[in-house]
Amino acid sequence: MSTERENPEQFMSEVVRATNAILLKSFAHTQSYSEMVEEYRRIEVEFVARMGGDESGANETKRYVAELIFSLAHSYTPSFEVSRQAWNDLVRLGFPNLSVKCMNSWLFGDLCAWDEQPEAGLAVLQPLIEEVEQWIGESRATQRPTMYYKEDLEALRNLGDELEAQRMGKRKPERITRRLHEAYYKAHELTPEAKTIDDVYAATWEARRAVRRAFARSRGRSFAEIAADYLAVETDVVARALACEAIKPFARKLRNYNARAALRAACGFEHPFEVCHDAWNEAVRLGFSDFEEQCRMTGMYAESCGFNQKPKEGLAVLEPLLVDLEQGLKAKELTRKRWLKVRAKRRPPPHEKEPSPSFYRSWLGSLTELRDKLLAQRSGP
Repeated sequence: MSTERENPEQFMSEVVRATNAILLKSFAHTQSYSEMVEEYRRIEVEFVARMGGDESGANETKRYVAELIFSLAHSYTPSFEVSRQAWNDLVRLGFPNLSVKCMNSWLFGDLCAWDEQPEAGLAVLQPLIEEVEQWIGESRATQRPTMYYKEDLEALRNLGDELEAQRMGKRKPERITRRLHEAYYKAHELTPEAKTIDDVYAATWEARRAVRRAFARSRGRSFAEIAADYLAVETDVVARALACEAIKPFARKLRNYNARAALRAACGFEHPFEVCHDAWNEAVRLGFSDFEEQCRMTGMYAESCGFNQKPKEGLAVLEPLLVDLEQGLKAKELTRKRWLKVRAKRRPPPHEKEPSPSFYRSWLGSLTELRDKLLAQRSGP
């Protein structure tokens, strides 16, 4: 038996590193889409051959490469027919889990919005939304984590609403389509700095998707091992960003973004507690972008603690946050009373920059429910 088949996680790590090297090259856009596809196909042939007669491992390698090629289509935006072919190839090979299916289906829907093909996007998103809703309902009944998939569901619904509006002849103001993009760039020539900014943002999204793919296929590996696989991608993006003065503030945030993406993936893919715990510590060390994200990430981590039979660890992060939410709501309610007095005197209320009372109530409700489940788990049968 080959070493690769004896160590499937190590083998997959080699695949990730080989494909990441191609991903780095794609950021420079010095090669065409078809040339980059050939690079990925070369990796596929090499590693499938190394699998010998391991049909399962060969199929997983083909699926992974198909994902990368489809993601490349989303980045390079060739013709819609070419992108749809990449999507069809991926669908034919299947998805390793529901989250990966959600991620790639969202990308296809986004491509459909870009090329103004709403019917094609809705045909994929509408049945998937029903599938995710059903999965969340079944998971709640069996005490499995659901917050991660609620994020996916929200993103799919929002994109579905946008595609439905596009089908009715409406367009979101922030939506850029291929037609509008080409018209704009015909009229305005991009400066080198603006081109660098565009490239860096595109590279960042690719780097974050690389993190998520690595986690999706590496349940048995440690956080440190997975982090090493995408560190090269992150380092390259940061180095390119620092070459552009306007993007430097964003470069400093990139590691935070990737740490939070890693935490989402670790919890969402139901990794062992040690992996989720290490990912949580790294995200906390680097900080959260705002209070809402802190609530979301804390809820995900606490859910994963419950799933891994670690209620004490989940309560340790959840209970202090609930205190903050309760105090925040009280402060907001007091402020609201002051606003009513101000309005009574016919003066405009002060501008609100902090979260609204409904924000506090919503998170208090969902996180209190989670806390009660963890308390019951800690108490035992």
